[in-house]
Amino acid sequence: MRDRRPLVGLLNNPVVPSVIRYAPDLVEYVDVIPDRLWYDFEHGEAIGGRFHRVTGAIEELSECARGRVLGGHGIGLSLPSALPIDMEMVEATAALARQLNFQWYSEHLSMFLVSNGSVPNSQAGLGLPVSYDDETFEIIRGKLEVLKKFLRCDLLLENGAVFTPVPDTEMSEADFLNRLYSEAGCGTLLDLHNLYVGKRNGVLSPLEYLEQINPESVQEIHLAGGHELAGFYTDSHSGLTPDEVWEWAYHFSPRFRNLRAVVFEFHESYFEKLGLKGIAGELERMHALAEAVTSATVQHGAMV
Repeated sequence: MRDRRPLVGLLNNPVVPSVIRYAPDLVEYVDVIPDRLWYDFEHGEAIGGRFHRVTGAIEELSECARGRVLGGHGIGLSLPSALPIDMEMVEATAALARQLNFQWYSEHLSMFLVSNGSVPNSQAGLGLPVSYDDETFEIIRGKLEVLKKFLRCDLLLENGAVFTPVPDTEMSEADFLNRLYSEAGCGTLLDLHNLYVGKRNGVLSPLEYLEQINPESVQEIHLAGGHELAGFYTDSHSGLTPDEVWEWAYHFSPRFRNLRAVVFEFHESYFEKLGLKGIAGELERMHALAEAVTSATVQHGAMV
């Protein structure tokens, strides 16, 4: 039986504080992207060290955090990449996690860093797909051990948004996440909109995926909206959650007994399009989902 109702929250960006001021009772949790709270001068000389924090943003976030739970959601470590883990970024992330009291920390099961000639670590510009095999598993497991040592909190990995099939992979993404949970103690951040991206682009069957994923591993869910670009449907965080994604959330979430939070992602560049009322409406729907999930889980537990 579930111990408590999952929290409802937002992925942090510069306009989230205004959403919290508009609808404070609707936001219980904030997913914080550490990479957006500093300037990284990795490839240049900077007085005061490599990472220069955005002090005003951190102070505003700390103010918004009162009475709320915070977690970390990183994009810069690129755990599946064969490149060595960036220890300076790990240490900077750990320091921020201690300051903001992250309750758990998530990264992406996608590659964001690629080798690029004289520049050792270059951003790919989007999350590149991963080959799910033993070699990739061992790369990620080793880096997770480093993160656990420094962050000292639960770790999650998020399924990626895939636009084309990945050939010659030894296992499915769901099986790979299940193995990370059973053998490396790493939970799953299940991005339901990323599954929708895969369906729209003809890459995967979300229902098969959701039947395959170990329900015990899922500790956070992400919802979002996207749009088409150059013939592909993208995870642009540009709109409200599609109805089909809501259907998956209601059907499968009661199985996720370890679910801690349900998070809506939107990019600040689409804030004017969505509006405060639109975002608040999405949060209200998420609260209804959280209540329904808890009720369904309790009923199921009582029958077992």
